[in-house]
Amino acid sequence: MPITSVVAQASATSTGSTITAPADIVAGDLLVLWDVSSNGSGAAAADVVPTGFTRISADTLTVNFMRGVLSYKISDGSEASATITGMDGTASDQKQMYVFRGNVPITDHVVSTPNQQATTGNPTAQTVAASAGVAPLVVLGSYGSSGAVDPRNFTVAAVEAKDGEINASTLAYLAYKIYNTSPADVVVDMADEGSNLLASCYIEVQADPVSRPVFHRPARYFSRRF
Repeated sequence: MPITSVVAQASATSTGSTITAPADIVAGDLLVLWDVSSNGSGAAAADVVPTGFTRISADTLTVNFMRGVLSYKISDGSEASATITGMDGTASDQKQMYVFRGNVPITDHVVSTPNQQATTGNPTAQTVAASAGVAPLVVLGSYGSSGAVDPRNFTVAAVEAKDGEINASTLAYLAYKIYNTSPADVVVDMADEGSNLLASCYIEVQADPVSRPVFHRPARYFSRRF
């Protein structure tokens, strides 16, 4: 069966260097982690992508003493209630994880239109061109700052449209919208709150085609009289 629908199954947050993944994760779930850490001075926290996860954007996302990592993983089931280690900042850590589940297990994916910016000014609004994607897909918007991230926007045709968001503190948020049909473009934006991190993308979820048995017509045997 193909994947025809996706739901947000569970979520978790943490203000430490680790996060405990939700207990009901099963193989074939899509895990998304937004990890924001800050050091009080000097350089940003060491760059960490948790074991088995893949960074969504190839570049690191840093500003002043802050770093953000948006990553994902297709679960093998071992992550249920597991302790996942991310970045460890000396001043603060904010980790946000969503678990998305298809109507059948997710075995493949396409990450599209990743956008990111790290700035001490007002971040540029990011357009996630999801209308070009194939449903079902999940649009992600992730926000981080040295100050409370308010306002933060996640709009379709200038109307707030996120299906949900989570935050470990007011310094970081992870928002999403699911399109099971007719994807539309989403604009992700935030105000200048000091040192700012903004990242977005969409992820198409797919399943391997079900293999069908091949039936062979039985051979016919003929006898001949000589």
